[in-house]
Amino acid sequence: MTKCIRAARAVTMTSGEEPVIKDFAMLHDQGRILDAGPWSELKKDFSGDVEDLGDVTIVPGLINAHVHLELSHLTGMTVQGQGFTGWIKSLLANPLYELETEAVRKAVLEMQAEGTAFCVDISTRNCAQVASIMDELGMGFFACCEAIGVQIPKEGAKFFPQKQYTHGRAAGSGHSLYSTGAEFLQAVKKADDAAGLPYPIHMAENAEEDEIVAAGSGEFAQMLKGVGLLADCGKKGLRPVEYADSLGLLDQSTLAVHCVRVSETDIITLKQRKVNVCLCPRSNAYIGEGRAPWEKILESGINTCLGTDSIASNHDLSMWNELEYLLKNIKISMSPVEALALVTTNSARALKIFDSYGSLEKGKRAVYASVPNKLEDLLF
Repeated sequence: MTKCIRAARAVTMTSGEEPVIKDFAMLHDQGRILDAGPWSELKKDFSGDVEDLGDVTIVPGLINAHVHLELSHLTGMTVQGQGFTGWIKSLLANPLYELETEAVRKAVLEMQAEGTAFCVDISTRNCAQVASIMDELGMGFFACCEAIGVQIPKEGAKFFPQKQYTHGRAAGSGHSLYSTGAEFLQAVKKADDAAGLPYPIHMAENAEEDEIVAAGSGEFAQMLKGVGLLADCGKKGLRPVEYADSLGLLDQSTLAVHCVRVSETDIITLKQRKVNVCLCPRSNAYIGEGRAPWEKILESGINTCLGTDSIASNHDLSMWNELEYLLKNIKISMSPVEALALVTTNSARALKIFDSYGSLEKGKRAVYASVPNKLEDLLF
């Protein structure tokens, strides 16, 4: 049955349309959008149920391009502002991977209540379980099994579940250049590419990573070595982006997460390789890693999106709060479309899901988010 959703305004994020459509209507079959535009035009041929949202502005369903839902039970259980080594020590003092399913369910429901329609979840040990929860709750997703360790994968190895889901897909991701062996990272990248999936990897996140990749040294390197997780990436004098490029990990399918410590040369490389960047501003501030050069990354033309990271390194998983934080602290002006693209169209393009998400137009998923009042002034 065809139904209709009305709103006072919509930013459809559709190329060629006016930024804001007033008295907006969206016809749908509870799955896909059948038509969208001004109600004055659509009402002529429509006679079904109408859900009027009232005086709100709606946008396409939001996309959280980086989250660790298996850590949803760790609210308030890590230190803030003490840098990466201090934070990781506090993280490891907790039961990390004893999955608390109710905590994951609660996190997903809260994300959906704020308008998040799709997320990229990174799990070290609970990929299939978290995927099942997201699927049950109707969250669109990539459930990424995180490759960590220095082992060389066997020929024919599988890096993520081959199970079919209704609302998403399993995929692979690399943890980092310093904790995952080069052959392992390359094998997962190859598997994702073969399946037409994005390849997320934490990159250039902190000073500790710089030191390990360049020289194989530092307190954090010794911690990793002690537990057998120090990859042979050091003593090459390279920056993380340079090293990743030398391994063939950088292309249009790569989602480089964080990019806090990227130089101007790194940014040029990321742009040339058509890499997608996911910024996690509040997580970086929470840990005390500094902040990425947002302005230079955006002005370079790199396809850029936002993620919240986990509740162990953030105050919540709200994409609206992530966007608000960036807009209040960025030093360049952004149009409403440019700002909203960070949580809609840019994310959809980075994740290769633009056929279903990222804009309110015919054929896309019938998912939307209402702009909170606190964002109305910042955006418009």
